Amino acid sequence: MRILLVDDEKIEREGIKFLINKFNMPLIVEEASNGKKAWEYIEKENNVDILLTDVKMPHMDGLELAKKVNLFNPNIVIIIFSAYSEFDYAKKACQANAVNYLLKPIELDEFQDVMNHVMDICEKRKQQELLKESDKKLWLFRLINTKDAIFEIADILHYKYDINLENKNMCFISIETCGNYFEQNGEEFEIIVRSNIGQNFEIINLYPNLSYVLLYSSENIDMEEIENSIRKIYSRLCFDKKEKFSIIVGTKFLGIKNFRNKLQELENTLKDTFSYFSGIIYTSKTDAKSTGIMEEQFQLKESVMKSIKDKNIIAVKEQLFLYLKRLEDEKSSSAFFAKYLILDIVKAIYQEFGTYNETMIVNTANDIMNSNDLKKVSEVLIKILEEIIEIDKEILPDTSLAIVEIKKIVKNEYMNDIGLEEIADKVCLTSSYVSFIFKKETGNTLIKYLTDYRMKQAKELLENSNMKIVDIGKACGYSNQSYFNKLFKNYYGMTPKQYREQ
Repeated sequence: MRILLVDDEKIEREGIKFLINKFNMPLIVEEASNGKKAWEYIEKENNVDILLTDVKMPHMDGLELAKKVNLFNPNIVIIIFSAYSEFDYAKKACQANAVNYLLKPIELDEFQDVMNHVMDICEKRKQQELLKESDKKLWLFRLINTKDAIFEIADILHYKYDINLENKNMCFISIETCGNYFEQNGEEFEIIVRSNIGQNFEIINLYPNLSYVLLYSSENIDMEEIENSIRKIYSRLCFDKKEKFSIIVGTKFLGIKNFRNKLQELENTLKDTFSYFSGIIYTSKTDAKSTGIMEEQFQLKESVMKSIKDKNIIAVKEQLFLYLKRLEDEKSSSAFFAKYLILDIVKAIYQEFGTYNETMIVNTANDIMNSNDLKKVSEVLIKILEEIIEIDKEILPDTSLAIVEIKKIVKNEYMNDIGLEEIADKVCLTSSYVSFIFKKETGNTLIKYLTDYRMKQAKELLENSNMKIVDIGKACGYSNQSYFNKLFKNYYGMTPKQYREQ
């Protein structure tokens, strides 16, 4: 607890500090030499629990200070400190809700009794406030996350917590982070918002990394003023560069009857925006730009498709990452639309470079559609492009077309029941000739090349998926589980189960 000592005599303040230390009272002590300085300290919303003030002081006396403080924050417990000759005068402090008096000179027993009584009051008030605040947060959470009658919840907030939303102008703001910022910095965040927003607000914490701020006012909400405030909040949040903040500002609306629709509008923007971008999106400004943005994206898709057709994988890589940079800068581009555009490009890459099969495209589609930020999309694209570039390196100019085709068949159909005979049929050559040319060109038998490829895929699935081991065996072309286990152990020195556990 924090106590503010107010007395124009330094020796009096030092004496009280000495007694607080002597009796090991759990108090943080602040000082002020007159009522005016004390009021300035409290008015800045410094967290004061107890005010112990002398009566007669220059600039502002103790009784005037007590009255102002009681109006400003009735939870601050006030103790009047006065000489016996001033006691009748000090009784007027009752009007200022002073709970007790200390007479000069101080008697030790009286000091202890008064201070213990006051600290007990503070402790009980703090617990009541915590319970009340916790209950309020629960109702605010239900306002956002329940299918209950919203008007009933609004009534409870009004009558229990004096949060009146009926016929108010309102606006939602969402703030999202990569880490659990709100779990660890809830109080700091509230201070930042309060110091920059000039009207009523409530913070509704949904997850450790996501909070909504609900602004509400009887007056019109000036969105230009809100934008300025949000920029200040964003700047303050990003000051230490430890977190990346994504802020979405909804459109303003009137009355609780429009609450659900506007909440849905904000949530739709959240869903259709890549998470964890750095910056601010204003929902009111996104629709006007969307048509032009989509046209630009279609033009980019045509350029990439041309590079794919020309088999210029380097140009494809450059164009794709320029596009991702544009999405990052744009922020408000539709994530859903962007993912489908990228997926079309990836399909074209697979087909044009001869690495297309159903399993690969399904897995890649899942990876892209489940990516909630651009970094993850980038990681998927990098993996695909690196594989294509690696294949290009493998295919040397003097490698026969038959070998190139055989490698493509292995890559695209390793999960099926194929062997030397089936592959030879697909390239219209005899199995003995295929075996001969493959060994001559690569130094490996075709069956070893196929097995190596399957084992590599099995290892990756064990590392990067939650598939059952029996399903991984089948996905790599082995319907016989015991044979798959034995083969895997021969390759890696342990069973698939042991490898996954390791």
